[in-house]
Amino acid sequence: MNDFKSIRLAFLPKSAKLLLTAALMTLGTGYLFAISNIALKIGFTQEEVSLRYYGNEASRQALEELQSDNAPADETGVVEGESFSFDDMEQDAAVSSEPIVPVPTFEALVSEGHFHLFGYTTIFFVCGLVMVFADLRAWLKNTLIIAPFVASVLDIWSMLLTRFIGPGFAWLLIISGMVMSLSFLFVFVIGIYQLWFLNDTKEKEIVNT
Repeated sequence: MNDFKSIRLAFLPKSAKLLLTAALMTLGTGYLFAISNIALKIGFTQEEVSLRYYGNEASRQALEELQSDNAPADETGVVEGESFSFDDMEQDAAVSSEPIVPVPTFEALVSEGHFHLFGYTTIFFVCGLVMVFADLRAWLKNTLIIAPFVASVLDIWSMLLTRFIGPGFAWLLIISGMVMSLSFLFVFVIGIYQLWFLNDTKEKEIVNT
């Protein structure tokens, strides 16, 4: 048990430090692309998020009218039927004061959710592993390990809640995304610092206290 407690980021062999650093750098690059993708496709405000998952008044009215025919919906949220085409949708949008925004179906959200959850688990397992061997106060270490996992589950549920319950849940989606991003940022900074810049003498003093 004492041997396990003595394992710290600053004490790891160079090969282990390079492995963790490469993982953090690669995940960091992936996170930057993910945030850029959100900025380009969805946005960060409550209005933009609710528009993506809940739709606007025109789109919801169109969905209600189309779903009343009991026709199957495709992955973009558009219901297929003999009496409907994209030309009809464009004509309705031209008459309406606002464009009809396609919203995701339940099937599309389930597909997106299971894909993201597996990815989140991989990312935050690596982050949690780094934090296990970091020198931090117990409450902060445990928070950085658990918080992103909780936020990732809330992130998936908030998409469904926003889509099927109401646009107010878009705030939950925004907050959970912020928690995940900030958790990763703290792990990245703390991990890189303690792997390469933490003084070994000071590290040993912390472990022995």
